[in-house]
Amino acid sequence: MAKHVRRRSNYRVPWLFALPAVLYMGAFLLYPLLSALRISFSEYNFVYSEKPIFNGLANYVQLFNDPHFIVSFKNTVYYTLVFFPLFMLLSLFLALLLNTKIKGTNIFQAAILLPIVVPLSLAGIMFTWIFSQDFGIVNHILANVLHLPHLQRFWLGDVETAMNSLVVVGLWKYVGFGIILFLSGLKAISEDIYEAAKVDGVNAWQNLIYITLPNLKSSFSLVGIWGIIQAIKVYDQVVVMTNGGPGTATSVLYLYAWKNAFTFFNMGLGEAIAFFTAALAIVVSVFFNLVFKSEKR
Repeated sequence: MAKHVRRRSNYRVPWLFALPAVLYMGAFLLYPLLSALRISFSEYNFVYSEKPIFNGLANYVQLFNDPHFIVSFKNTVYYTLVFFPLFMLLSLFLALLLNTKIKGTNIFQAAILLPIVVPLSLAGIMFTWIFSQDFGIVNHILANVLHLPHLQRFWLGDVETAMNSLVVVGLWKYVGFGIILFLSGLKAISEDIYEAAKVDGVNAWQNLIYITLPNLKSSFSLVGIWGIIQAIKVYDQVVVMTNGGPGTATSVLYLYAWKNAFTFFNMGLGEAIAFFTAALAIVVSVFFNLVFKSEKR
């Protein structure tokens, strides 16, 4: 009997240590998430309404009849399609470069990884100056260094260049993290494999195609899913640099969700857009993961 009581008390100890974390997650993560989900199925103006009024799927149906939502969705898809392949290619290329034994790579590593610690909002302010029409360094280099003044643009005020400018900021911020993930995969590949291949007369290109890349499939999956999520939930640099302009050229899903909730006070529609965006990120990430799992098999 004593052993049985002692065994039950031993089971309680881990739960007691985990209790603060469980309470924190319940109070600040789970409860707000469930409350937001409930509001997404309700009509709720938090300024004038006393409480949310359940309206079923009306908010989600309204999304696809809203021209601004369609534009924001297309802009988010465009950003993802441009950002994602560039993010993967740059991360892989720079990781391969940093994995070599060339002198000076330590300084290069610091320069590449520094953007990770810079808040994206601060990066947005910095790049607003860089892309400025009147005193921006990009236009200065084009006009005074490269002598190509006809290429000068109002980068953030031109419909054709505004979204691509935001992609540049996203790449500057996130490529460093992709490099870290790829480097960890490269370090995990045994040197013995390369030594054996060298004995067999395998060149550098064949090493890359037949040894390095196949052994990086797990890293590709991890970096790809992370990159997709960052692309779909783009928000910070849009708010700081363009606020969705010019017009609706850079309006993205999370920005439109925020505007519905806190500018138009339509909290139900704003929550519906946010959950639609989150579901989109999950579906694309699961699909990407399934593709790489099938390749591994």
